[in-house]
Amino acid sequence: MALIVSMPVGGVETQMLSILSKLNKKRYNVTICCIKDLGELGEKAAEAGINTVALNLMKSNRFSLGIAGQIFRTVREHNIHILWTHQYVANLYGRIAVLWANMPAVISNFHALYDCPKMHRRLFNRLLSGRSDALVAVSNAVAADMRIYDGVREEMIKVIHNGIDLSRFDISGSKAECRRKLGLPEDAVIVGNVGRLSIEKNHKLIIEALSKLPPNFRGLIVGDGPLRKTLEGMGDGRFYFTGQMGYNQIPFALRAMDIFCSPSLWEGFGISLVEAMAAGLPVAASDLPTHREILGDAGVFVPVDDGERLAGTLKKITEDPALKAQLALKSVERARNFSIDDTVTSYDKLFEAVIKKRMPNEIL
Repeated sequence: MALIVSMPVGGVETQMLSILSKLNKKRYNVTICCIKDLGELGEKAAEAGINTVALNLMKSNRFSLGIAGQIFRTVREHNIHILWTHQYVANLYGRIAVLWANMPAVISNFHALYDCPKMHRRLFNRLLSGRSDALVAVSNAVAADMRIYDGVREEMIKVIHNGIDLSRFDISGSKAECRRKLGLPEDAVIVGNVGRLSIEKNHKLIIEALSKLPPNFRGLIVGDGPLRKTLEGMGDGRFYFTGQMGYNQIPFALRAMDIFCSPSLWEGFGISLVEAMAAGLPVAASDLPTHREILGDAGVFVPVDDGERLAGTLKKITEDPALKAQLALKSVERARNFSIDDTVTSYDKLFEAVIKKRMPNEIL
């Protein structure tokens, strides 16, 4: 059973659903449990025939043992063998729920870096790590934070990178066609980004960088979030904000771009970066350990929060066709390291290993 707070459209939720959808249905009887409501992706999962449960709890952010109790009852009711928890709140309540139970096995996923480490979260993660059969980090950078801040033993952590369906980005539409559909000028240099419009994604740096470049440089921002109105007010008419796009629309938005820019201040993984690579885009990214882990030598890195350097980098890529083509080719090659099929295989092996350890005579 996968446990999460809710399932709105988001990177963690999309990745979790992609993995669950691809597990062998002859071996796994999948249930998704949302502590709050199902959310848009949870409802789509239900429509697709995946068993879903919404507890409709957490009306406030106050800690409640009652939530853990309801999770335990749900685990018992559905005869769950593996409880797969995601992000801090579900990791917390899920592990407390089965603290004194022999089953289920617990695998807890960590998706984010510690941008502002909170002592109580660090303490709970450290104390409850003993009730986890495995701790999964979506990147080496996240794993490093777990060791540094939570004091988790290295041998308990398994790094499994997020993955994407690479075939989604083999689309027939030309750049010009995709731009016409989005209402974008065909002769502009389009610098784009896909992601939640929140502080850590640092979209304001793209706006600052493009303000230093000729007017034919335009921005395409795909996504929604708390900073959307603020960012739209800063865009000065050179930016196109699409709002949240559907899963199948993202490849067409990426095809419309010339350069993908990821100026994040911190990043646990960054699935949109992999999608941009799969779409064959040259990438300019802030110099973060996570970005280097994903991109390798397939991107150009700029100092964090340096608008001047970012503007110069975007201009250099645009004016050097050989560099642009080389980066695009490397992006496609590098993206092959992040196939959703490889990700699912890694989880399948982990689930099997955990069950074999807990129940040696059980056959998955």
